[in-house]
Amino acid sequence: MVNLYDEMITRQKEIFTTTQQEKLKNTPVCIIGCGGLGGSVIEQLIRVGFENLTIVDEDVFDKTNMNRQLRSNIDTIDKPKSQITKTYIKKINPNANITSYNMKVDMDNVSDIISNSKIVIDAVDNIFTRVLISRFCYDNKLLFIHAAIDETTGQLTSFNHNTPTYEELFNLKSKNMSINEACEYYNNINFRKPQVLGTTAAIFGCLEVNEVIKHVLKLDDRILAPNLLQWDVFSPLSLDIIEL
Repeated sequence: MVNLYDEMITRQKEIFTTTQQEKLKNTPVCIIGCGGLGGSVIEQLIRVGFENLTIVDEDVFDKTNMNRQLRSNIDTIDKPKSQITKTYIKKINPNANITSYNMKVDMDNVSDIISNSKIVIDAVDNIFTRVLISRFCYDNKLLFIHAAIDETTGQLTSFNHNTPTYEELFNLKSKNMSINEACEYYNNINFRKPQVLGTTAAIFGCLEVNEVIKHVLKLDDRILAPNLLQWDVFSPLSLDIIEL
């Protein structure tokens, strides 16, 4: 009898070999954030066949999420994003191994949350968390896939132990600070909440998943720092990969 997993991936069996599909299935991935970017990332990872995910988000859904976050609706308002997301994706693949954390990633728990993964996906909306997880990934030789979006534009790249760091690439003031100094520095800045179109979040979430697949399977054309993909999704010809 054909099992659910084999039936689920039937339409991509000519895209990936059996060995490649097994690599996707068995590679542990951590997604920090279950909102606009993260919700798209998590669903597409499950649908393409990844079975070992760690998902993290401290927030609950609210009405302002409904323009862009896949799991937000009138029934999920005020409910934890991580738990709602886990419940949903287990209905796609009940055999998937999903660890969910309804908490903020901080200096005390980052190791416990991330250490069992090989790839960490950035779907966060604050710079300090991004700095924290990017440093942990660099120090522990984990792949860190970054995306950020604002209105109809977004950017994407990946970092490993041989690339510039996230802070070096974007020349952040925190790059020479200790992690405690960086925490204090960013906590004292009042960042603007970006306007975000739902399609921008969905597109860049899918682009992050494509990068995960390419890295796991060691395919060509992986986007690695100092290269950076930039795109205004309302202007198709604006898509570009630049070197910073």
